[in-house]
Amino acid sequence: MSELLNYFTDRTESMLETLTEMVERESFTREKSQVDRLVDWMGERCQAMKADSILRYPQGECGDFLLAKWNAEASGKPFLFLVHVDTVHPIGSLETMPIKIEDGRYYGPGSLDMKGGTVIALEAIDGLRARGQLPDRPIFFLATTEEEIGSPVSEPLIKQLAADCELVLVMEPATKEGTIKTWRKGGGKYELIVEGRAAHAGIAPQEGINAIIEFAQQALEINRLNDLKYGTSVSITLVEGGSAGNVIPARVEAHIDTRVMTLEAMENLHDALSKLYPKMPGAKVMCRRGGHRPPMERRPGLFEKAAAIGAKHGITIYEGGTGGGSDGNFTAAMGIPTLDGLGAHGDGAHATHEHVIISSLPRQAALIAALLLEWKAED
Repeated sequence: MSELLNYFTDRTESMLETLTEMVERESFTREKSQVDRLVDWMGERCQAMKADSILRYPQGECGDFLLAKWNAEASGKPFLFLVHVDTVHPIGSLETMPIKIEDGRYYGPGSLDMKGGTVIALEAIDGLRARGQLPDRPIFFLATTEEEIGSPVSEPLIKQLAADCELVLVMEPATKEGTIKTWRKGGGKYELIVEGRAAHAGIAPQEGINAIIEFAQQALEINRLNDLKYGTSVSITLVEGGSAGNVIPARVEAHIDTRVMTLEAMENLHDALSKLYPKMPGAKVMCRRGGHRPPMERRPGLFEKAAAIGAKHGITIYEGGTGGGSDGNFTAAMGIPTLDGLGAHGDGAHATHEHVIISSLPRQAALIAALLLEWKAED
């Protein structure tokens, strides 16, 4: 075992204590006051870690954001940590999902996604600081509070901070197999609105324009956009239409979930959905894109560089990917080197059996510390 890994292994109990402090502060995205309670704690923790500056970004509808900086005045491009402290678990989940440790696993709501990753990042920074080994370049640590609903507020801030960074470290959990994430699908949410004309289904059906029949034809057209072999999925997931059993339906609304592997595929799919046209005379069809994230395409050489650094410290890493998105999608699409899935290993994110594999906490902290110590600027 390497000296660095030994150091963090000795700090496992301390990391578990920190994780418990975070998990006990439940932080469901929609409960601003509860999320802010955790943000308060984060600010105190970063202050105890001697951050050069701690900036809080007050928010109205979601929890406040927090940006801590170390070596703020140092030369060189910064490292940027991205963490989110909101979870999908409603307040009170601790009653049905109590914290427990069994068979080397730590159970608790939000422990894997992504309070475990937050603990790992804080521990890596603080460990290097305590050892007098912080790299001579700025380290930025951004904690956001609405990632679980697509980061609609924090996206501009994330992009602003990442624009001049050397490396973005996203502390989302690893895949179920324990790999870091070198690619993620992009995704977009669309609202399809079909308008027809109402009429009495018994007295004058010929005077109506059936929005459900128009929608059915649109649904078949949309389904043909799937290209699963190359990672493109187009799924109609919610449909609502009609007003009464004896009325020709005048309106249908549907939700469309799209996932793609490449920016090119995303642009082509958006173009196709934007050009949908009515099949029935007199009907109207509108397809509008809502929240979306670009794909995180695999960047050649990035994983190999990280793997080589890990290997020097006795840490072997593997790569994988996922259909879900994260804030790393934004930074990778900007061309900024981004490593994702650097957080805890485990299973059950968003589920009642959510848990962290305890041994992954010091391992990942050692990996992060090694990356901070040895990462060199790209040629």
